Amino acid sequence: MADRKSLIDVSESRTITAKEASVLLCVSLSTVYRMFNSGELPSFKVRNARRTSTAACEDYIRKQQAREALLCKIRNS
Repeated sequence: MADRKSLIDVSESRTITAKEASVLLCVSLSTVYRMFNSGELPSFKVRNARRTSTAACEDYIRKQQAREALLCKIRNS
């Protein structure tokens, strides 16, 4: 599979489809929709399709990394 960055330009925030979000986050499309429905990943509707932003995906990744770092710190204490 091609490098994620070559598939989606993340140099500046832009609106992306659920499928593009799934590639960016390396998860399945159904996982992205579950994240949309739970509010875990912010999204909005354009007609009948859900959209999010590259910034929202990057923010989600940063939050997950911070959560994992905290859990590792707690485990090692």
